[in-house]
Amino acid sequence: MVKKDSDLINSNIIWNSLISVCEEQANSLLKAAFGPIVREAGDLSAGVFDSNYNMIAQAITGTPGHVNTMAKSLNEIFSKLDVSSIRDGDVLITNDPWIGAGHLFDFIVVTPVFKNDQLINFFASTCHITDVGGLGWSAEAKSVLEEGTLIPVSFLRRNFQIQEELLSIICANSRVPKEARGDILSLMSCNDSGVERLNNLLNKFKLTNLDRITKFIFKQSKSAVETSIKSLPTGTYLNTLKLDGFDKPIVLKATLKIKEKSISVDLSGSSPAINRGINCPLNYTIAYASYGIKAAICPDIPNNAASLAAIQIKAPPGLIVSAENPSPVTARHVVGQALPDLVLGCLSKALPGKILAESAGALWTISISGAGDKRFNSLNVALGGMGARPESDGLSTTAFPSGVGAVSIEVAEAAAPVIYHKKEFLSDSGGTGKFRGGLGQEIIIGTSTNEPFILSAAAFERTKQGPAGRNGGSRGGKGEVSVSDGTKIKDKGNYLIQKGQTIRLVTPGGGGFGQARLRNKVLRGDDFKNGLTTKN
Repeated sequence: MVKKDSDLINSNIIWNSLISVCEEQANSLLKAAFGPIVREAGDLSAGVFDSNYNMIAQAITGTPGHVNTMAKSLNEIFSKLDVSSIRDGDVLITNDPWIGAGHLFDFIVVTPVFKNDQLINFFASTCHITDVGGLGWSAEAKSVLEEGTLIPVSFLRRNFQIQEELLSIICANSRVPKEARGDILSLMSCNDSGVERLNNLLNKFKLTNLDRITKFIFKQSKSAVETSIKSLPTGTYLNTLKLDGFDKPIVLKATLKIKEKSISVDLSGSSPAINRGINCPLNYTIAYASYGIKAAICPDIPNNAASLAAIQIKAPPGLIVSAENPSPVTARHVVGQALPDLVLGCLSKALPGKILAESAGALWTISISGAGDKRFNSLNVALGGMGARPESDGLSTTAFPSGVGAVSIEVAEAAAPVIYHKKEFLSDSGGTGKFRGGLGQEIIIGTSTNEPFILSAAAFERTKQGPAGRNGGSRGGKGEVSVSDGTKIKDKGNYLIQKGQTIRLVTPGGGGFGQARLRNKVLRGDDFKNGLTTKN
């Protein structure tokens, strides 16, 4: 074997080892987290960065909204803090929506890595904290100032000493202070595990830093993405997507340009920001729009600064996709998680017959809190269907594009006095076609306290119209929310549910792909036999 081949193999081994380090970092967070939405659903991200704040590798576990925002967060953090002041044992923290993952609930924690007294890398991680004060999980705030406590870039740990004063401020403004403290310390701990594993890797391969391997990773990633883009037809492609909005529909518009080595998306023409909490900061917009493109054209190329660099997303300030401080942003994922469908709609015109149908989009965040003497806060997610693919049915109750899972019924009921009376696939909710859209689900929830409770409908989307099919496929079923007394919930407000009543959630199904008359008869029969459809 020649030395060049040997170097290539070693470089790839180290690259994969780095991804494993990040995955172990994420798993450490999963094991240590207090909040069920992190521990059970995987609402998190973890990654390693070079000393110039470029993301080298990320954990496979995690969400695009966390990972791809985190990829740009370090530049923002160190624009506000002199990196020369950082020492071994320091840890930084912020939940600024315009620096991190788009709303106050997501904290990003950054830990430097030193070797031989030199700053060589950073580890960063993000997760969702159950409560940060303010109105809680609600889209009714008119300003981010009403939504909770914003922590600017601060030291969580200084010279290996936890800054208890900062932690006490965060906990004092949370309805679940023990969970908040536990999750924040879990973020710090998972970064520490990453630092330890990285030092072991450096020692194993007799390296003093990752400079050489970083150059290799970025060069290979850049080349691979550019090769993928070169295979696409150059041109300009447009798409428009309508969403329920808060009290009136909103429109998302995209102009996607494919050039020889890059793809750009201009979101000009999208609806302006509103005075309710479904606005999306540009960093979160960039995260999900770029994810949609990357998932379509180069899904196998690992995520890092170089593989993301060829995709540029822009929007003029003040739109619902580029909301500015102090716009309310609690339910920013309503808009953000619709963006992959928006850009995929553009790509479907460049690649006819090769792009999946529209999916349910935004996670339906189920936020239930006690309104009587027994106070509690329960947070879970309901999942809709994924759009049918060009060669196969869509996945049912799958969180595309977010990638998180739901908290199990058993865990949810153990954590709070809620009762899940029903949770099952909803027949006929997937759009028909040569390939069927993934099914949504039906969920019925009450409480064991026999007291009133509050339901936040902040993230319930696609209740007016289901996800569109592709290439002749039909739309998926639309979402629906109702109370056991027959009351229909039609917007994203907070609702007082009287004692003894239950709520019924129906999540959207994915759109179908291709004409239904072309569906294989055996598949039709299986759908009917398995209860996925009620018509044979």
